[in-house]
Amino acid sequence: MSDATTPAPTPNKRSTTSILVAVLGFAATIGVGFYAGQWVRDRFFVPSAKLEQGDRYRADLRGDEPQLGPNDALVTVIEYSDFQCPFCAKVTDPLKDAMGTYEGDVRLIFKHYPLPGHNLAPPASQAAWAAHQQGKFWEMHDLLFGNQKKLDDKTFEAHAQQLGLDLAKFNADRTSDAAKAAIDSDYVSGGKAGATGTPYFLVNGRPYSGSLPAKQWREIFEYEREQARQLESQGTARAEVYGAMMKDAKAQRGGGGPGKAPSQRDDGPDPSKTYRVPLDARPQFGPDDALVTIVEFSDFQCPFCKRVNAALADVKQNYPNDVRIVFRQRPLAMHPQARVGARAMLAAHRQGKAWEMHDRLFQSPSDMSEETVKKHAQELGLDVAMFELDLAAAETEQMVKDDEAVANRLKSGGTPSFFVNGRFLSGAQPYEGFKTLIEEEKAKAQKLVDEGTPRGQVYDKIMADAEEKPGK
Repeated sequence: MSDATTPAPTPNKRSTTSILVAVLGFAATIGVGFYAGQWVRDRFFVPSAKLEQGDRYRADLRGDEPQLGPNDALVTVIEYSDFQCPFCAKVTDPLKDAMGTYEGDVRLIFKHYPLPGHNLAPPASQAAWAAHQQGKFWEMHDLLFGNQKKLDDKTFEAHAQQLGLDLAKFNADRTSDAAKAAIDSDYVSGGKAGATGTPYFLVNGRPYSGSLPAKQWREIFEYEREQARQLESQGTARAEVYGAMMKDAKAQRGGGGPGKAPSQRDDGPDPSKTYRVPLDARPQFGPDDALVTIVEFSDFQCPFCKRVNAALADVKQNYPNDVRIVFRQRPLAMHPQARVGARAMLAAHRQGKAWEMHDRLFQSPSDMSEETVKKHAQELGLDVAMFELDLAAAETEQMVKDDEAVANRLKSGGTPSFFVNGRFLSGAQPYEGFKTLIEEEKAKAQKLVDEGTPRGQVYDKIMADAEEKPGK
């Protein structure tokens, strides 16, 4: 009689099985841990969205804009974006993540909004528009945002080849009058819709701005979807929900975009060149002999100027001896109280409290009346009578005008904008954007010192060879 007992696994088989089980178990643990961590982060560390419940606004649409999601979606998101804006790149993944949760119920319509000062953004928008003519907008969109440091003709062509586009048609389309007209049209639409910076959104006509996290997008979508469903329950066909919402929407929220439409702009500052930027005894943070000087043009009612302060705080902390920041005023016409804020900082500067006033103004940008800034002065321990005289002085107003004249000469139209040892850097950059340029300029400045230039004369030395203004 033969032995019917099943042979035990050989040591090698047992070892292989154990390893496979262990690997799968570890992978499952990692997966569960990732999603658990994401849930904990969203639940306890990401604040809830501030849901807009006021007026709805109607965006001007041509009907040929790039779109993700179905025409009969209950929630329509119109995005105004700039391919050179780091916050626009940052919002793409969270927005797509949230849309995935509401697949079929949300559509995204893309509108180009290249900001003044982002000189590489208009040609990038035209490249994306050209790709759209061959059905590859979103693929080009992702490549442009994934390579923001290389927005040039050579890179655009490389992207087009990677996507399998007809290169001759792509180049003809991206340089065409039709491309420029479409970008200008989007820009005008954004200005009417209330966009002053990017990214900016209308969600079923309600305004939101900034790189919101996925959790907040889901909350916004849920809120708007429920309102759309109420219209459905009252007999509105699904495909007509957005039109019904827009029927009573306001036609205009803003007075127009900041500056001219892209095709009408003069050439702005070239980030690779060095321009002559005077300091003129303006408020300064950091030592006189710093190797790197950052001249900032800012507006106290600009939300992006406020946002960039966190990155500048890191610059101050990490480069206490090598970087100084000089603040110059650039109050935009669309922010009527920003001019009072500008004069208030300069008046406080007379008493050595410019930066303390700067911080107060950015804490409450919606209230910058003369009464409010006088209250700030009192709380900061200033001589209030002297502050009031300086606030109203013609000399103070002239300083603001002089700052504006410098910004205009440099063709720096938007805020915030920066010149790092004379090299242009635009927008609410993250700390890494400043760090990269600071390190480059610090190395150049140190070379000048090593060759015999005193540290305190480095900036003057750089400015002596700098260009007066962009363009011809």
